[in-house]
Amino acid sequence: MSTDTDQHADRQTIQWGAVAFISAVGLIGVLTPKFLMMSAGYREFIYSLPIDMQFAIHPAFRMVLLLAAWTVIQSRNRSPKLTMGICVGWGRALKALALGALCTLPMLGLGMFSELNDINRYKVMYGAFAPGITEELFYRALLFGLLIQVAKTPFWTTAIVTGLFFGFAHIDITPDEGQTIIGQFNFWNLLIALGGFMYAWLYFESRWNLWLVIALHIGMNLWWGMFDLASSPLGGAGATLSRILTVGLAVATVVGWRLLEPKRNATISHE
Repeated sequence: MSTDTDQHADRQTIQWGAVAFISAVGLIGVLTPKFLMMSAGYREFIYSLPIDMQFAIHPAFRMVLLLAAWTVIQSRNRSPKLTMGICVGWGRALKALALGALCTLPMLGLGMFSELNDINRYKVMYGAFAPGITEELFYRALLFGLLIQVAKTPFWTTAIVTGLFFGFAHIDITPDEGQTIIGQFNFWNLLIALGGFMYAWLYFESRWNLWLVIALHIGMNLWWGMFDLASSPLGGAGATLSRILTVGLAVATVVGWRLLEPKRNATISHE
């Protein structure tokens, strides 16, 4: 369904200055906290803070960086069509939140037959809601979305590269003794990268509606953290299957959403 827009985007001249700026923002947002944590003094400072601030300080840093980058890009671009997918109208936002949450029901359903994890407000807030919001704003709205809208990069290349970057961002560059950075690359990181790619596709195909992927990200993290899905009678295969079904429902939802709005789709450009 994206063939025409992809081919059109591929024919555009890539704005390498914008690519460099947006990429630099992404690297600064991901690597700065990781390198700072290599300092014993910084770690001592972080761990001296209230626990809520410990969890929030690095996501807050990326949000400040995002706002600064958005201000710079908006001041130079001046395009009324430029969007980060937040101000889409109450109707579209609520519909996307509801659809995203409903798509996670396979994971919740499996959770009903699984053991309940030790859950607390930190796991809920900083394991589900905070990353579901801040990571989608930073990785999807800023990096992926603006690379396509402003830098005019091709969809597939941008989705794959930012997906891999999303997976890399979950690697600890200061691993414990006996652990290597390369040794951390495993099936789990591949799934995170694949998830980043799928979130990008969903964001793009929902006509830049970030609320859909925010709801999906929060729901998947929430049920994964609340339940030990591998403890169900279906075991680890069932846990993986529930994630696949969730993503499959999200894909089907977006495809159906687009098909039900053909006239409006014709006026939308994903450049």
